[in-house]
Amino acid sequence: MITFRPHNTRGNPNTSWINSYRTFSFPGYFNPNYMNFGDLQTINDDRVQPGGHVPIHEHKNMEIFGYVVEGVCRHTDSHGNILDIPAGSVQRMSTGSGIKHTEGNASDKPNRYLQLWIRPNVFDTEPIHDWYQFTREDKLNIFCDITEKLPIKQDAKLLSGIFTEDFNYEINNDRKYYLYVISGDVNINDLSLIEGDGLSFIEENKIEIKTKTESEIIIFDLK
Repeated sequence: MITFRPHNTRGNPNTSWINSYRTFSFPGYFNPNYMNFGDLQTINDDRVQPGGHVPIHEHKNMEIFGYVVEGVCRHTDSHGNILDIPAGSVQRMSTGSGIKHTEGNASDKPNRYLQLWIRPNVFDTEPIHDWYQFTREDKLNIFCDITEKLPIKQDAKLLSGIFTEDFNYEINNDRKYYLYVISGDVNINDLSLIEGDGLSFIEENKIEIKTKTESEIIIFDLK
């Protein structure tokens, strides 16, 4: 079964400094039909103006990716990290027993990053923060396994690809998958998708990508 989630059905709370598109329910947006997808809890597609940042707050027992699409994302946390994470990079917080942080934009240009949350399968572990710079070549016309470089405490993978040509990806029909289009114009399993569109896959065998324009896509592989 394939279920289509159009980009214009997402939540869109915003302020003067952040414009956020939310696939699943999250503070500022509630939809009982979109609370989560298995262990996938959150896809927030955030655009932050220069100088904007989220006030410092704490997370516990969540595996959180920050996928930087454009610009630079400033990360500051209670472990003493103050980092500017550039486009193409992904950061990961395994929050465990608790870590306080703030994130936003300390540059003079707008940025765009995705917040991607996955529930863990162990709790109250030692918090960890790390990040990795992925190149275009790492992701070009293939699905790169982000979780090989940034492992999480769950039976799940985050995959990312930039496609300039058609690509078929075999999937396990015993698992669930959620696909999100970061950018581009693409046909996936005969459905036309653009930026912000999503697809869930249950008991399916393959994902067929036919490109119209260069497209960046992420997939969550979930138990």
